[in-house]
Amino acid sequence: MACWTARQIWKTMPKERRAEAALALWESEHVSREDRLAALAPWLTARGFRASYLEQLPRPRRAALLAEGGLPEETAMQVLSAFHLACQRPLLSRFLDLLEIPHDNGLFKDGEGLDPDKLTPEKLKAAVDAVKAEFPPDDVDLYLRTLTAQDPESWKGLAELAGDPA
Repeated sequence: MACWTARQIWKTMPKERRAEAALALWESEHVSREDRLAALAPWLTARGFRASYLEQLPRPRRAALLAEGGLPEETAMQVLSAFHLACQRPLLSRFLDLLEIPHDNGLFKDGEGLDPDKLTPEKLKAAVDAVKAEFPPDDVDLYLRTLTAQDPESWKGLAELAGDPA
């Protein structure tokens, strides 16, 4: 089963959710201005915008511009990551708790405390079922897809549970 890419995830999201995710990028305390602009550079270049122009706009307008269309892979991943860290911490934390993966409020470092061999299909399915019972299933699916896009090797067991890319 194929894993999702951040671009595919972005395309499947409703425009309102994309705007919410884009706004999270602008308001994220986890993303520096330099990193934000670096992530947006391919998008800015493709649209013929300068960073200074975009920064002069109100944050909701910036978010709306990002939400209007497709994003390059790197930009889409940065936006999805910012969204989950800003808006989905309880979901992230609960999922990682169920998998017994050490984290700090839903945030873990790549590879730290994550042993893909311990993430058995049964354990993953039980965790997914549990969070889908506690959180909106669309939010859970978005998170699962984002995990597989971020690190396909570590989260290969989630690929089937995240569904096939469209």
